[in-house]
Amino acid sequence: MFQPYMRLRAFSMNFVTKFFLTISIFLVLPAVIFSAERLTVVTDEWPPYIYIENKEIIGFDYEVMMAVLSNMKYDVDFKVYPWKRCLLMIENQKADAILDIGITEDRKKQMFFPDENISSSASVLFCLKESRFTFDKLEDLRGLKIGTLLGYVYSNEINGADYFKKIPVKTINQNINMLVLGRIDMFIANRNAGLFVAKDMKVLDKINYLKKEISGGSLYLAFSKKDNNFKIANDFSENLKIFKKTHQYKSILKRYGL
Repeated sequence: MFQPYMRLRAFSMNFVTKFFLTISIFLVLPAVIFSAERLTVVTDEWPPYIYIENKEIIGFDYEVMMAVLSNMKYDVDFKVYPWKRCLLMIENQKADAILDIGITEDRKKQMFFPDENISSSASVLFCLKESRFTFDKLEDLRGLKIGTLLGYVYSNEINGADYFKKIPVKTINQNINMLVLGRIDMFIANRNAGLFVAKDMKVLDKINYLKKEISGGSLYLAFSKKDNNFKIANDFSENLKIFKKTHQYKSILKRYGL
C-alpha cells in the first residue's frame, strides 16, 4: 500500500510542477514572442512634414509613416536629430530608417529606397518682400549670398555654381533670421516648410518667395542596409501605396493643407 501511494504522490507533484511551469512560460511568452518588431527611425525637424509641437512629434509625413508602419505591425522608436547626424546614423547602421530623404546615386549605395515616395518637395528661393530679385536661371543669382542647409543635397548645377556665395546653416529658422537681418540675400528651402516656419516665427509678413522652383523631387522613408531591411523597404512601399487610397490618408492631407 505504501509504494503505490508514493508513486501517486510523486506523479501528482510532478504533474502540478509541470502544469504551473507551463502556465508561467505561457504568461511570459507574449512579451517576447508576440511583441511587435521595433524600428529606429531618425530625421530632422522639417515642418509641416515633421516637427515638434507642445513636446509632441507631429507632421504630415510623420503621421503617414506611423500609420503605415503600424499597419505593418512595427513599433517605432522615433528620434529627431540634426540632419548630418541622421545621415551618419544611417550610414553606420545605428538606425533602421530615415524620414524625408531624397534619392541620389550615392545614397542608393548606403540605403534601400522604397519604390513609393512618401511625399514630394518643391524648393524655391525666399527673399524679403521689398526685394526686387528675379530668378529665371542660376546665373541670375550672380554675386548674391544664398542661404542653404547643412547636409542637404542640391542639384549638381547648384552645387557647382561658384558665382554666388552659399551660406550653410543648420535650420530654416537660422536662414530666416539671417534674411531679416540682411546677412543673406535669399535662401533655398522647401516652399511649404519655409512658409510654415516663417508663420511660426511671426515674420510671414516680411517674407516672400520667387514662384519658379529651383529644385524639387520625391521624398522617401529610406532604410539602412541592415539585414532584412531590403524586404522591409519593399513591404513598406506596397503598404504605402494601399494607404494612399484610404480616407485616413486624405484626412491627413487636408489637416495639413497639402
